[in-house]
Amino acid sequence: MSALGTGVGQALAVLEEVARSGPTLSANGIARALGMPRTSAYRLINSLVSEEYLLRHPDLDGFVLGVRVVELAHLVAPTRPAPTPDVLGALRAETGEAVHLVRYQRGRVVIVDEDPRQPLVSIERTRRQLASTAIGRLLLAGFAPPLGDHEDQDAVAEVIASARSSGITASEHRRIAAECAENDFALHAEPADHRRACVAVPLRSADGRLRGALALATATGDLALARAHVGRLRTAADVLVREAEVALFEA
Repeated sequence: MSALGTGVGQALAVLEEVARSGPTLSANGIARALGMPRTSAYRLINSLVSEEYLLRHPDLDGFVLGVRVVELAHLVAPTRPAPTPDVLGALRAETGEAVHLVRYQRGRVVIVDEDPRQPLVSIERTRRQLASTAIGRLLLAGFAPPLGDHEDQDAVAEVIASARSSGITASEHRRIAAECAENDFALHAEPADHRRACVAVPLRSADGRLRGALALATATGDLALARAHVGRLRTAADVLVREAEVALFEA
């Protein structure tokens, strides 16, 4: 059986066709190009969209490669060295806590450098239940309604949709945004059974846009302990932005 005849082979073929043809190619066009039955192509494309390997283009009939493909590309063949790993290593050693670096891309959380000793409790929860982590709450704060004049309307729509799908009301969304704006960081405690507290400080581009976060998670649910590390996180974030802005913020 050829590679295209397998489920994995078909999925890869769809991703390759989207990468080659761009967002003007519809689902019908993908099916024709690959010689696949339309029903099989639709089912496969919907699955790739639900798993964030593909995104539907907001204005055209086609698709673009999703966040999961971008992350995989960076893991397998990064285009440039990881941004200032010495800064993250020093911060991890100094605090003794888990430290993570993320980028916000198209309204989604993209992991840039996850602490290898103490990984995130749940990457999927960080992405889909934004109020449940400091990283997610900071993203909510950057795209709180109303943002009709925001230059990245796709990101606004994505964040608001993620918030509503996880049960966050508009008023709760605004409350989280106000809290983060007042502090210029996000703070969150895990439920008692997880026993973690996390804090995240923003990474902003030269024009002031929220582009990522530097986060720390404690081994206990002590919010005061997490808050005590804010100064160290801000100092490290300043260095990261100054020395590695292009690598951090590339789309």
